[in-house]
Amino acid sequence: MTSRRGLSTVGVIVAIVAVVIVIGVAVYFISAPARTKMKDAYAQFAEWTPENIAKDPKGYLSFCEGKTNEAIQKCKASKIAISAQQAKLEQMRQDTEDKLKVGEKALEELKDLYRKAETDKKWPLTWQGKGLEQEQAKHQVLRLAGEIESKTKLSKEYKAAGDQLRVQLTKVDDAFDRANEQLSKIKVNREKLAVQQITDDLKNNLVAMKSAIQTTIVDVDSQGGTLSLDDLAARSEAAVDDSKFDEIMKKK
Repeated sequence: MTSRRGLSTVGVIVAIVAVVIVIGVAVYFISAPARTKMKDAYAQFAEWTPENIAKDPKGYLSFCEGKTNEAIQKCKASKIAISAQQAKLEQMRQDTEDKLKVGEKALEELKDLYRKAETDKKWPLTWQGKGLEQEQAKHQVLRLAGEIESKTKLSKEYKAAGDQLRVQLTKVDDAFDRANEQLSKIKVNREKLAVQQITDDLKNNLVAMKSAIQTTIVDVDSQGGTLSLDDLAARSEAAVDDSKFDEIMKKK
């Protein structure tokens, strides 16, 4: 009799097709094209009723093999896209970090000049080749502090997004490995079917594959995506709050 474990695991890997469809590199939720593909996948599996599986188990295994091969190709494409996105995110994070270092140094310099000018009652002060009256200097301190705070948050967002991409890449790698493993199992099961008549036990195993696949699709459907670069970049904008000036100036 065909191995229950061998055939039931075939269907689990077919679900990789649905997983790869919705692996988003930079999306918050599933796109319309992805939803359409998922509906198509449901429709294709719905055609394999228990009766049809029993009538044509070899055809069903061929169907699974085709879907697994599609999944492998999608995994390869996803790995390339994710790697490119990782490189872009890291470059943006590094650029932000470089700007932060310059900004923090400039802010401390300005704060020291402000304190000295206030103590000496001597205005304007000279900073970065510019003469600043007291109110102008105060506004400049607030502006720099606000931008530094915003860039700091943005840098953290870039790092978090990079971490999410690494998780996604791990999922793709795992799916890729399991899909290749399943190709071998499908071939073995096809050979077994060549010398066996379908039994009730074999039929039940094949039918059970559908349930595992559909459950995986539902789980993937509820899975969130990663942050888009546009969304991350938008977070760099922050309004300056004048009420924070005293708090900033107290920091050493």
